[in-house]
Amino acid sequence: MTRRLTIAFVCLIGFFLILAGRLAQLQLVEADQWRALATRFQEGTVTIPSPRGRIYDRNGVLLAEDVRAISIAVDNYHVTRPELLEQLLTSHLQIPREVVREKLYRPSYFTWIARAIPPDKAESLEQAARSAGARGLILIEDRKRQYPHGDLASNVLGFAGIDGKGLEGIELLFDEDLQGRDSVWSFVRMANGTQIERRQIQAGQPGRDLTLTIDSRIQHIAEQAITKGVQRYKAKAGLALVLDPWTGEVLAMAQDKRYDLNDFQRSRPEQRQNLSVIWAFEPGSSFKIFTMLAALEHNVIALDERISGSATYRIASHTFRNADGKEYGLVTPKDVIKNSINTAMIRIAQRLGEERLYQALKRYGFEQKTGIELPGEVSGYLPPVQSWSALEIGAIAIGQSVSVTAIQLASRVAMIANGGRAVRPRIVRQASPEPFAVPPAAARCTSSEACPGEAWASETSCRSLTEMMIETVRSGTGVLAQIDGYTIAAKTGTAQKAVPGQGYVKGKYVASFEGFFPAEAPRYVILIVLDEPGGREYYGSETAAPIFKEIAQQLIALDRIPPTR
Repeated sequence: MTRRLTIAFVCLIGFFLILAGRLAQLQLVEADQWRALATRFQEGTVTIPSPRGRIYDRNGVLLAEDVRAISIAVDNYHVTRPELLEQLLTSHLQIPREVVREKLYRPSYFTWIARAIPPDKAESLEQAARSAGARGLILIEDRKRQYPHGDLASNVLGFAGIDGKGLEGIELLFDEDLQGRDSVWSFVRMANGTQIERRQIQAGQPGRDLTLTIDSRIQHIAEQAITKGVQRYKAKAGLALVLDPWTGEVLAMAQDKRYDLNDFQRSRPEQRQNLSVIWAFEPGSSFKIFTMLAALEHNVIALDERISGSATYRIASHTFRNADGKEYGLVTPKDVIKNSINTAMIRIAQRLGEERLYQALKRYGFEQKTGIELPGEVSGYLPPVQSWSALEIGAIAIGQSVSVTAIQLASRVAMIANGGRAVRPRIVRQASPEPFAVPPAAARCTSSEACPGEAWASETSCRSLTEMMIETVRSGTGVLAQIDGYTIAAKTGTAQKAVPGQGYVKGKYVASFEGFFPAEAPRYVILIVLDEPGGREYYGSETAAPIFKEIAQQLIALDRIPPTR
């Protein structure tokens, strides 16, 4: 009997020692591990994005804002009637059943099902689940980015993703300003999943508003005109830019390829590109005005001088030709621009010389990014003078062997329009932490003194060049841009495209038309560029000029510009 009691006592002591050891292990050695596990099951945090800043056009028209939405998650461990909940989520949210099933049966206390759902749709789902006795849904207040005008200026604005991060355009470049600071909430649940506490542990702060230089009315005009023009002339793509020549403010940056910002997931990469800043192309004859400006600045030709406009002109082993092989005889500088005479332009460039032509083009800002507030801008290409072959001076003089972007070209035309002052193109007018208030309209400059900036060329040379460009529209290659009662200064361009490995390819052209009006006191610079017009008409004078005219006519009506003659 005593032996049995002794054995029982020893076993009991051993049991208590094992129990005490296990308790010591749980409370001392593994305490942090189990505490973290318990906290994970009972506590959690949710980050709620703060409203992004709004984006407005220059007149206070709303272009982008955050609106109320509801995000839906599920507490997988406390779901009741999962088969029914699976059916409700599929039908109410139009999510594939296999996707819902995979999310619904995860071993987790919190799984996102759908983000930024319209409140009426989310509340309808919640009511249906409650009526059916299906528990486990978690509804969280959220925000969704909304673009009231659909595809208007889509390639400028870009978009913000479901997580509130900017992914393209202005939304991307100014993401930090627009984003603000997210709010963070902690929550505690009971063992059955009932939430017993929720508190804010980080207060949110709305993002800053942005005001763009874009005028939504002008943007709409330009988008409609370029879309119609691309279709009419069967072009591969097209763009239209409208600038204030005195301030460099971009009033419209349009292209035919756009996409619905409210449904950006369906867009294609080529629709999201902003051609005005990422596409570098050979400008062709549009570039001649800058060669002529350099010649005027260096006094290598007089305005009344005559120079040969022969049908062909040979440099080294290459023969340059005028368009359609036309012979012009002796011509003045005005004739050279008016009729876009290649051979005469090359002869003028040779008088200028390689070094002076190169330095002038660098001074005008070619091969440099403009610094416009948009992502992805490229610089174009101007070959360094030390690498020029004997042919290079002839090619560059007429806009070959050099590439530009549309925003670069338009802002340099603005420099001519305002009398030689450098303008940096801008697309953001104001960033404000306060609720939006329409800023006072900037006083329009009327002279280079009123809009100070580095002088890239003299006012005298720019005025002489403007007279040549006026003649282009009055009686030269730009006659299809004429508007009765208004003086327009412009230049046409038709550049044969070079294809890697093939050289210049017949039938592939970039057609352009650049200009400003009223020429006496310019209000608008307009640039039209068409990539590979595919119809019988492909010259810039036949395709881009009529688009320029259509936009200009609507601007005259919009701005009530009185006739000048």
